[in-house]
Amino acid sequence: MNPNLAVTTSITYKDLLLRKLYYSVVCSVLSQLVLLQIYVFLSNFNILHPVEWVLQTLNTFTSLSTWLFVIPFVTVIFAQSVICAKDYVFKSSYCSTRFQKFISVFSLHNLVLLVLNIIVGTTLIWLFLSLGCGRYQNMTYECKGRNYCLNEGTFFLILSGFWTGLYYFVKVYISEKHLSFPVIHQRRLFQLKAKILPLLKESITLSLWPTMYFAVLYCLWGNNIKEGFDASFGLLKEENGMGFFIYLYLWMFGTIYYFNMSLMRFFFNLFLTEPVEFPLLKEHSDSLCLQDSINMSNLPIVQNLACLDLYNLAQWSKFRRQVFFTLSQPGGHPHNWNSLVENVLKLFNEYTELLNKSTENTETIKPLVPPIAIQNSFQSPDRYRNLRNMTLLPDTGMLDIVDITHEPLPGFALPETVIEKLKQKFLNIFSVVKVVLGINFLFGELPQANIQKCLANGYIIIWTSQGISDLACASIVEDRFGIVQKDLPGIITTLVHLKQSLDKLNKVPALTRKIAGYDDFNYKMKRAITMAVKRSLFNIYRTFGSYLNDFPLSKDVVLYMQSVYKT
Repeated sequence: MNPNLAVTTSITYKDLLLRKLYYSVVCSVLSQLVLLQIYVFLSNFNILHPVEWVLQTLNTFTSLSTWLFVIPFVTVIFAQSVICAKDYVFKSSYCSTRFQKFISVFSLHNLVLLVLNIIVGTTLIWLFLSLGCGRYQNMTYECKGRNYCLNEGTFFLILSGFWTGLYYFVKVYISEKHLSFPVIHQRRLFQLKAKILPLLKESITLSLWPTMYFAVLYCLWGNNIKEGFDASFGLLKEENGMGFFIYLYLWMFGTIYYFNMSLMRFFFNLFLTEPVEFPLLKEHSDSLCLQDSINMSNLPIVQNLACLDLYNLAQWSKFRRQVFFTLSQPGGHPHNWNSLVENVLKLFNEYTELLNKSTENTETIKPLVPPIAIQNSFQSPDRYRNLRNMTLLPDTGMLDIVDITHEPLPGFALPETVIEKLKQKFLNIFSVVKVVLGINFLFGELPQANIQKCLANGYIIIWTSQGISDLACASIVEDRFGIVQKDLPGIITTLVHLKQSLDKLNKVPALTRKIAGYDDFNYKMKRAITMAVKRSLFNIYRTFGSYLNDFPLSKDVVLYMQSVYKT
């Protein structure tokens, strides 16, 4: 079965996104129910009576009271999934200053997600404890006659859900929002089986730190919180302590929460990155089309899928390639190819321009050198003093026109050099004040903000550069009309300029191997983009190297191709 999703020409961008998000949200909700069923099954463990064990688990999960607990939890999970989808679908904003980054954290979208994370963390533990068995099933119990005491263990665990949701949002969610496209796409079930155990191990490790932090915080302030809760609801002090095993429960529920959130992100990544076969012919203005989708930067996921489809098309689908190598009838115009190459070159040029702007901002600004008086190059040397200088203006015998201006008296004006020194002194003092007060730190433009934006969009360059080069190489055999050859000089020149701009990233200190490291996303993406563009140019040179001098290319481009890619 082909893993790619074939898209009909009648479908729109909205339909495509809604279909992918629908699968992601539904799978996220179902995965929570499966985990809940597993927990209920294990909490009713009774090895001596296995039949009773299974029946009790089924009765618990199929009773009406259980679903009265489950429905609110599922509703919150559904709302969280829908709101989280915005971060994976729409264009993310890159803040150029630290102050903008700080303000963006307190956006309405993040505040809603923060509240939902806290609610999910609290309701998850409440639901699991309510449906399970044991001493922590209820918040209160009867003690000292008709009075009620607070079950501190249950209170401790439910309060930990509040902390875990807050910690996860601040520590994990804010910093990780990008999608990761697999190198080799596999079926959904294979990806789930390959990812389930690593996600569980990762959740066990990541939940250890918030568990330890909460245990310390509760030891410091937990007694005050508990006494305030008791006083608010008229509860008596508990007779029994919590015990040591409560901390194992705390770690287990922290692991479950992290595992739930990791599964949600996994399903978003699974369905949103699944390849799509875009139509190559546009039916109407709102329908999907590969050529137009390549430049749809306002919907990054659609743009990424279109570039990935171009890459797959150029490598594996000879039938779809023929659409670009055909002429329209009547008229005989290569509309499909012209639309594709126009959008691809526009994408490359915009990316190159942003790269140049980003790398220029990171370079050290050299101090201005005062101008040096230069002698007139047209003045005749001394040994030719008697010869006529043809560059001089002829003397017409007319008097020079003298512009008489009223200058102020020397005593009422400062010399120009003094004014310049005062200005420079004022600017130096202002620069020191900005550093001391932290103005530069908060409001100064971060030089690597645009570089991170470029590298975050690196997938589109990787796939598009290789896709257009593979199409160009296939055209030497499959293009009967020579449609592609007329645009090869523009493709080569644009890719060379892009490669030269990428080479400037090697001078950025934060992207070096010693500082970033092999595991850094920006460092790995920089290498991947550079190698993809280099591979694309090498494929073109390998195919058209003997005809390179026949193309109307500039001398610099030809020399660059020959010096770097000639074997």
